[in-house]
Amino acid sequence: MANVRRLLDFSLFSLVLAPFFLFGEIKVPEGFEIHQIYSVPNKEQGSWVAIAKHDDGRLITADQYGSIYYVTVNGNEAPQVEPLNLKIGGAHGLLWFKDRLFVSVCETKVVGAGVYVVTDSDSDGELDKVELMKKLVGGGEHGLHGFVVSPDQEWIYYVCGNHTNVPEGIDHFAATNKWGEDHLLPTQPDARGHARSRKAPGGWVARFKPDNSRWELYSQGYRNSFGIAFNQHGDLFTFDADMEYDFGTPWYRPTRICHVTSGSEFGWRNGTGKWPDYYLDSNPAALDIGPGSPTGVVSGAGAKFPARYQQAIYALDWTFATIYAIHLKPSGASYTAEKEEFVYGKGLSVTDAVIGCDGAMYFLTGGRRTQSALYRVSYTGHESCEPVEKLQPVNELAALRRSLEGLHSAANPDKLDLIWQSMGHQDRAIRFAARVA
Repeated sequence: MANVRRLLDFSLFSLVLAPFFLFGEIKVPEGFEIHQIYSVPNKEQGSWVAIAKHDDGRLITADQYGSIYYVTVNGNEAPQVEPLNLKIGGAHGLLWFKDRLFVSVCETKVVGAGVYVVTDSDSDGELDKVELMKKLVGGGEHGLHGFVVSPDQEWIYYVCGNHTNVPEGIDHFAATNKWGEDHLLPTQPDARGHARSRKAPGGWVARFKPDNSRWELYSQGYRNSFGIAFNQHGDLFTFDADMEYDFGTPWYRPTRICHVTSGSEFGWRNGTGKWPDYYLDSNPAALDIGPGSPTGVVSGAGAKFPARYQQAIYALDWTFATIYAIHLKPSGASYTAEKEEFVYGKGLSVTDAVIGCDGAMYFLTGGRRTQSALYRVSYTGHESCEPVEKLQPVNELAALRRSLEGLHSAANPDKLDLIWQSMGHQDRAIRFAARVA
């Protein structure tokens, strides 16, 4: 989760950080208000790193190494916090969907690593049954992370870091299940020993049916993405980590916002072997951000914010104590983006966020057993907060890309001419989708 743990050891980064940490309070854009509504007692409730919302308006939170909690918010008063008294914990990802709690268990010995579903088996209103959906091999801060439901609610998308193996029982691979580390020149693993044994495909995004009937590997080649979110056009995005020890080397890749498309490959490889953006069989970033420590990602959809902020994707940076509003710009069949520092302030070790049922943004600080808190960001300005309707693909090129991506899982010989023609298309995203098809 935290990928820049030693930044302060370097005088260069101290100079970069100095002007940022001069702020004595938390900053938000004009028209927004922020309140800390709960300071988590760490000895009793741990350090919170994941948050979801229940249909009834309650929040659900998870201690990085311990329990899961219901949080009932009551304005600016202290919320009611109740533990989920079941043998499950150590979650890095939570999702409430169709009266079930999906849990990504990463750092606990109570149960093994994997995706679990928690249900109310006797319909008494209390969750009481824990079932393993998919066993996974991995863990730690580069382990098992977050969920998001697809816009059509047919799939749950799931992201894991590069210390998590692709699980057994994958029904379909959008691109390939034959990865290699082949390079013209020999590569070297990290000299400090980090991830020396980890190989392609690195971090990955899968999707699965809520009833666990099908699993597909959707995208790969990340270092350590913690969260994923869909924008208003139904496109998926994540915030991937850099490798801090690579800073200043030719193979350094900054933290970046990635457009997660079917079959996409973002080129994380062991040590010096990472692919640069210009490799034609990889996908480029929508936005390079720089050094940082990516944690949660959330869509602004459903927020009672002005339209610009409803349409943004929010990317959380643990080390630089910032929540970025990522404003996406259609570019051909994909996107470019601009970042805005939406929330930032000294010591704000942000971990995860959610848009609550009341239209406010709720976010957590904490992680690594540090002091946790729950904050609410609301809009009190004068701009309209009317809901922005979900949009169709932004243009004809995006529609063509999606039609080609539909052939990644359902071959259609009648579309072969379209595939061949698209292999030579001027748009890189369309060429990539056609090659996978």
